Amino acid sequence: METPSIKPQTSTYRMMSDEKTSWEHDGYFVRENVFSHDENEQLRQIAEDVVAGKRKMPMAHIDRNALIRDGKDKRSGIYGMHKIHHPSCYLQEFLARVRDTRLTDPLVDILGPNILGINNLFIWKAPEIGLGFPWHQDKFYFGKRFKTATTVGTWTAIDSADRENGCLYVIPGSHKQDISVHDEIEGSQQNEFKLARDARDEDGIAVEAPPGAVIWFHSHLLHKSTDNHSQRFRRSYVSHYLSAQAEWLDPEKAGKGQPVMWIRGQTFPGKVREVTQDVLTATD
Repeated sequence: METPSIKPQTSTYRMMSDEKTSWEHDGYFVRENVFSHDENEQLRQIAEDVVAGKRKMPMAHIDRNALIRDGKDKRSGIYGMHKIHHPSCYLQEFLARVRDTRLTDPLVDILGPNILGINNLFIWKAPEIGLGFPWHQDKFYFGKRFKTATTVGTWTAIDSADRENGCLYVIPGSHKQDISVHDEIEGSQQNEFKLARDARDEDGIAVEAPPGAVIWFHSHLLHKSTDNHSQRFRRSYVSHYLSAQAEWLDPEKAGKGQPVMWIRGQTFPGKVREVTQDVLTATD
């Protein structure tokens, strides 16, 4: 597939010296006021339109809250939602957000100028029933598909994220560790993730984030989120990125699994390349 023709990328939002220090020492950094209220409201409304059937996406990529799915709670609409997976493959507004230079300029300092997108999801964490996820490292999962030193995750707060409504927790410096053994745990929604054996709650710190803030984090960084005990939503948009210099772990499976999408720069023969169109057509 040919790389899309777009305007040259700028470098307006590259990492500051203190952010580089935080990245090297802690494995993550945070910026506030990256996206405006109106910009986040646009994504929120589109996500709700998907739930209402006003915007088309395959049902296979739309997940309900596990308590709703398992019949333990009767809420409906957005109150019964968990996430939309791969919205950038179907919705132009999400594609524009994934490629936004405010997200991707800092990645150049970490991954270099040639960048691919490998996963993105819009997450609801509904009042009272929104479930968290256990301690894990993203490389445990992405390392089964790609040969690379790291991927980079970006986590954008659509709503205010705090201890009460289920913000992220991280273990600073854990990005310098090897990938932990991840054990099976009980629970319906939590079956999406396994628990990192080396993580201890006492080492974690809460990363509270106001609306519009973004957290960039290393794929070895141990992180989790907690349940929502509040009367408020805790929505977020998560995008993961990879250097286009990375290689497939198993080239024979290159076209399978989560879609890979061009973000900026070049792609290279023999390396990981996009395996989906910019915006796919929803078929069901």
